[in-house]
Amino acid sequence: MQRLISVVFISVALGQDLIVDLPDGTIRGSEISYQDKNYYAYRGIPFATPPLGELRFQAPVPPKPWDGILDTNETKSCCISMIGGGQQSEDCLYLNVYTPARKITDKLPVMLWIYGGAFTMGCTSDVMAGPFYLLDEDVVIVYTNYRLGLYGFLSTEDDVVLGNAGLKDQLLAMKWTKNNIALFGGDPEKITIFGESAGGISVGAHLVNTKSAGLYRAAICLSGCSLTYMNITHQTEARKAAYDYAKYVDPLISEQNTTTEIRDFLQSLPADVLTSAFAANDRTGISIEAEHEDAYVTNRSFPSLESGNFNQVPLILGTTSEESLSFFSLLGGMTLINTTATNYDSDLTTVIPSDLILLPGTNATNVGSIIREAYVGPNGSFSENFGAVVELTSDRMFVKSTLKQAEIQSSITPVYLYQFSFIGWLNLLPVIEGAGRAGHGAESPYLFSTPLSFLQSSDEILISRQIVRLLSNFAKTLNPTPDPTDPLLNVTWTQVSPSNIQYLDLDNELAMKPNRKEKEMAMWNNVYYAYGQQPFMGF
Repeated sequence: MQRLISVVFISVALGQDLIVDLPDGTIRGSEISYQDKNYYAYRGIPFATPPLGELRFQAPVPPKPWDGILDTNETKSCCISMIGGGQQSEDCLYLNVYTPARKITDKLPVMLWIYGGAFTMGCTSDVMAGPFYLLDEDVVIVYTNYRLGLYGFLSTEDDVVLGNAGLKDQLLAMKWTKNNIALFGGDPEKITIFGESAGGISVGAHLVNTKSAGLYRAAICLSGCSLTYMNITHQTEARKAAYDYAKYVDPLISEQNTTTEIRDFLQSLPADVLTSAFAANDRTGISIEAEHEDAYVTNRSFPSLESGNFNQVPLILGTTSEESLSFFSLLGGMTLINTTATNYDSDLTTVIPSDLILLPGTNATNVGSIIREAYVGPNGSFSENFGAVVELTSDRMFVKSTLKQAEIQSSITPVYLYQFSFIGWLNLLPVIEGAGRAGHGAESPYLFSTPLSFLQSSDEILISRQIVRLLSNFAKTLNPTPDPTDPLLNVTWTQVSPSNIQYLDLDNELAMKPNRKEKEMAMWNNVYYAYGQQPFMGF
């Protein structure tokens, strides 16, 4: 038995039922088929004016109305990626809507996907995230593009370039969805936003920003959340980065140039030159914006979450069993693990997370010793325990932030925590003794139907169906396991509480399990609160 047999997109003779009259103009979609089921697709819908010329780096502007019928039969160009490849353009602010609805009055739940890719790559392409598994659960799917790299996250730390244009692209897409999804048979009162990695971090950023209030009723953060370190610390010197990009192209530029001059210069450059400048000075991510009526991110996430000043909606969040394994495998394998172990052993300050800013006068080596002891013991060596290297790196990058958000938010809203542990041929990685085996991004191939996600075994088909059912149930009912008699799941996913950080283990058998990081989280809490400057940048 194979779940993904073929994916065939069929353009049919388009009738009036595939015509949608939007406020900005009329569009025509197409019918698409998957395993003998038909759905409707509207791909390449403009939700903003192309961000060109003076609009480069700026917040998105709603689209200009058009005349006639706009064919929306194929995905538009991806936003320019910092790694190149594929069809890419600055004119990329389009979204796709996929619907199983047969009439407008169906009012199906809606899931809006925000892709990951370290804020430097990603796209709405069907090849990267096919919608069919989710469509099969009777939900409407929206995929949105957003600007990447310095196109989406350049900031001069003033009102010349406020920053976070990519996040504001997502926000405008969310507003578009809220205002228009009823025309596609979706329920605007039942929108769930979800994303993985940088997409999960983006969802987390919207959660702690009350300007997005009312645009969704639930959120799903896969391997990335409000407190994940990339959320702020990936760009701690945004203004300096802007100047460095300009200097790379013109060495005569200096700090004597105004930020307006820097913006105008960077806006004047051809896209290929600008992309090369970014590649040579890779610094991008969410930044704190200057106070301004159009600013979106003006506070750090941690104090907003801790104070309850966030959009209090139900949340699913979690990680894979060993997040960092994917990065080690991709960037150098055992050689990189060995180098990292040597660095950890020779300089204990290197184990301190970059978002933990120590109080003045703190002995950083002592703090590093506390962290080391939690993973290899007081006299242990990372060079003799590669599993601990991988585990510490995973916890620093994604796990501790996820568990901390689950702890804090569960005192206010329903929170469901998961760990994806399943191993199939789609996520085979080297086995490191003492470490988990499912690396960063391991769940994505089982969530989306793509030509690359060829499910070969009955176990792979089962875990795919299960994770899709859990997330779509949540979008429908705000409960991932509303029916305890569902034979596909055969589990009740219990909510987290601050005193009981339990999680659903997504493996060959679904099972609730107790917090496996209790000892490590006790250490991280001690280190942050005893030695870290507040408000914390992340966790």
